[in-house]
Amino acid sequence: MGIVASVCMEPIKRRRAEKDLDDKVAEALRERARSRQRTFRSVNSITMRLPRFKDGLRDIKDVFDQYDEDSDGTIDNEELRRCLGKLEVQMSDREADDVHRYCDVDSRNGIQFQEFVVLLCLMYLLFGPDVTRRVSEFESAKLNYVFDELIDAFLFFDKDGDGKMKRRDVTQRMNEASHQERTPSHITAQLFKEMDINRNGKVNLKEFLYSIIRWAGHETEDDASNEGSP
Repeated sequence: MGIVASVCMEPIKRRRAEKDLDDKVAEALRERARSRQRTFRSVNSITMRLPRFKDGLRDIKDVFDQYDEDSDGTIDNEELRRCLGKLEVQMSDREADDVHRYCDVDSRNGIQFQEFVVLLCLMYLLFGPDVTRRVSEFESAKLNYVFDELIDAFLFFDKDGDGKMKRRDVTQRMNEASHQERTPSHITAQLFKEMDINRNGKVNLKEFLYSIIRWAGHETEDDASNEGSP
């Protein structure tokens, strides 16, 4: 009976852990919004940065390969714990497991490259710039720049600052520039659908990062057949 109860409680614990991480990220985003000036003033200004995002992400691929110790294209639980240890992020094994599940955006039981970028960006947001220095002291300034702009791009769309983008936020931002023609509703709907990976009607930072990394053009072989564009 005790085993059955434990199995039944596990999904609840996972949902609670995911909500706790979402809340921590949302609070960090609110603090960032209070302390920084806005980087982006239009959707076009974000779109124009995609090639620069791609250039910065190229450096992270080398870091991913270092932590993917068995070269299978996936960072598993044990590899992730060693990665977090090298980044000097203080977490219990249970917390590391929660982060692993949280960043496994596509639910493929491991951290692939796009999810690894999500992981590093979230660690940067939550624990500060020392994380990127430990990733690569030589490339830390470039990584900081890329992560800052990716996070600021999310904040551009997160109009009410609660850490969740809504479809209306995307629609309003896409149509704010008065000199532009109004973006057709089916385009904004498709854009939001691509980002809303868990189909709950809201897009959090990890879903946004996962999507914009793909749009920047840094795809895995498995993703190459899936079309997606901002």
